[in-house]
Amino acid sequence: MKLVYITSKKFPSAKTDPFYVRSMAEAFYQLLGKDFLFFIRGNVPDDLKKINTKSIKVPRRARVVSYFFLFPFLVLHHGWNGREMVILSYDPYLLSIALFWRGVARFRYRVVSDWHQLFDDWRDRYVATRSDYLITTSKRLKGLLSSVCGIESKKILVAYGGVDPTSFTAASKTERTTLRKKLGLPSGKFLVGYVGAFRSVGMEKGLRTMIKALPHLDKNIRMVFVGGTEDYIKEYADLAKELSVENRCIFVKYQPFKKVVEYELAIDVLVIPYPDKHHFRDYGFPMKVWEYMSSGRPIIYSDLEIMREVLGGRGVSFRPDDPRSLVGAVSAVHRDIRQVEKIAARNIEDVGAYTWLARARNIIAFIS
Repeated sequence: MKLVYITSKKFPSAKTDPFYVRSMAEAFYQLLGKDFLFFIRGNVPDDLKKINTKSIKVPRRARVVSYFFLFPFLVLHHGWNGREMVILSYDPYLLSIALFWRGVARFRYRVVSDWHQLFDDWRDRYVATRSDYLITTSKRLKGLLSSVCGIESKKILVAYGGVDPTSFTAASKTERTTLRKKLGLPSGKFLVGYVGAFRSVGMEKGLRTMIKALPHLDKNIRMVFVGGTEDYIKEYADLAKELSVENRCIFVKYQPFKKVVEYELAIDVLVIPYPDKHHFRDYGFPMKVWEYMSSGRPIIYSDLEIMREVLGGRGVSFRPDDPRSLVGAVSAVHRDIRQVEKIAARNIEDVGAYTWLARARNIIAFIS
């Protein structure tokens, strides 16, 4: 088997999607070597040349049209036309193009689609029904693909994972008090934190629920929010001021991954406060789950089915969108932090099954 992992993303990039794609590419190359090709848009950075990366230069605004007309030439030029060739992507437009030309030109490569959500339009059925195999990030999404698009369950693999635990192992050798001092966090307070983008596809991610819970929590508790833009930080800071808890909230703008790790290790409890809305209920399985587990810090999460798949028994849940329920969860953890930390420490061992490499290995085994 030869695997081509194709994306229309450009590198380098600090955004979440390119980080995911790049991490998977590095894992695939580690397992497949010369039988793997990472195909990107734009110039190939020097650090990606080591994992067998090729690229195409197409304009950003016309990239779908450009890929459509150029794709047959890419297949023939790079020798992708064979049953041993597998084209993998999570870009629905690239997948649609690959599937279209396979049908029209009778190319023989296989297509594997990597799903993070449904799009509720023509792309869902077109890509899903024509893919040889499908990869999803949760059982919840697998069930939706199967029922909505009529896909046989055996064609769909649930591939959990997406973290490099070694980043946490190295940083964890630093004392938490030292990390807090370095990051400018208060040393004598109980810190409840959220680390990640403040919006997902333009939607609020439950940070309002956290701030609304704060007035009802112990005065020693502070909340730390890491990963916002200036506009979003101002929005939540205004809410904190309105509730008279502005001096108990710490807002930090977007940070590079190395700093993200340090913040997660420095905080006492990490929260995934997702609301009970369609996107988060059905698709919103975040990479931060694996980061939170790797940190070994206690986790509090919204009691959504998609979250329970992995975090059931590994964290403390609360009713989504309910500040009072979150108050109960945080207060329970605060009272019994030592016992909860023992449970959280086991997450460090469990996350070994959810690394980028483990995920890539599961996908290769499935499509081989």
